[in-house]
Amino acid sequence: MSLVVTGLSPNGDISALKAALVAAGVPLDPLQVIGPDASSESMARGIVGSELLTGSGGTGVPGLNDSHGATGFFRNESLSDRLGDLEIPDTEIDNYVEALERGRSVIAYFARAETIEKVEEAFRTAALANVRRF
Repeated sequence: MSLVVTGLSPNGDISALKAALVAAGVPLDPLQVIGPDASSESMARGIVGSELLTGSGGTGVPGLNDSHGATGFFRNESLSDRLGDLEIPDTEIDNYVEALERGRSVIAYFARAETIEKVEEAFRTAALANVRRF
């Protein structure tokens, strides 16, 4: 059964949606917003020594002969991964990424079977575009 409701907000303002969810008697904590700038950086699980290949004749081994210490490296979190966590099918991911690139926000709510209808109606009441269940 589809239990994730999604919708698009043109400006990321979810105050009307929050009011509609409260009026429907459902909690706000399952609500998630992915904004156009949501590809936040996060620390990757690893380190890179500054002279791994360039110093010490190209034979440096991090933690063994790395005299200058190691540097953390960063990667941008993939929007596709975040959207996939919302149960959005792979065939639809590109549409949501495009909406984010155009400045819209993706709003999602992880509902329960007994609240899914109320949540979907709250999304429509708040005038979110492209309200869907996944």
